[in-house]
Amino acid sequence: MRRQPMIVAHRGSNAVLPEHSLAAYAEALELGVDALECDVRLTRDGHLVLHHDRLVNRTSDGQGAVSDLSLRELRAMDFAVNRDVPDGPEYSRIVTLPELLELIGDRPVKLLVETKHPTRYGARVERRLFATLKRYPHVDAEVMSFSRAALHRARVMSPATPLVWLFQYPLGPAPSFARTIGADVRMVLKRLEMIDRAHRAGRQVYVWTVNDPGEALILAKHGVDAIISDRPDVIRQALLPA
Repeated sequence: MRRQPMIVAHRGSNAVLPEHSLAAYAEALELGVDALECDVRLTRDGHLVLHHDRLVNRTSDGQGAVSDLSLRELRAMDFAVNRDVPDGPEYSRIVTLPELLELIGDRPVKLLVETKHPTRYGARVERRLFATLKRYPHVDAEVMSFSRAALHRARVMSPATPLVWLFQYPLGPAPSFARTIGADVRMVLKRLEMIDRAHRAGRQVYVWTVNDPGEALILAKHGVDAIISDRPDVIRQALLPA
């Protein structure tokens, strides 16, 4: 019997709660997901915070680039301004990577951390990331990036950490040091043979961002190793044994 894919909560359960909020991650853990996914960016004063976009304009009531702002300035912003959720910092306050690691604690879930590039801070992002992860050795972390240079740095800094190369379009062979490829769902559904090809090459296949139950069933049938979703509740239900 084929093993079911790992279900990964993309920015937490972000279809129902503010993305990257502690509430979204707590909800995902309550659902029993296999892994959490987050994006990290470095603030002006050297803190790793969870945020996808370069700018905070879309996700908060503030403006500007994360890299130009201090953690204190980011803490003053409301990151639930566009969502109908209760009041409270677990919904509205930007989250640091250590706060997410503390939330995970000793739970048996993976953490997939994407470093966002390009950024003015370059290798400082990976250096701070591994310095932080070192303080939480019980957390099973993997590092992801679209940047080959970032993955190469990660390989040098922490040879034992599993790496995931992300891509949206076919970009040639994956880096030899990335044991997993992370591909856009639209591309994978058009090239389902790539799953078996990657497996024959000894690589795992993670697919993002999968919110349609029918697509999840197709991907599971073809043996993908992980499904990254904004709706882990819906995908988990779809993949339950009949």
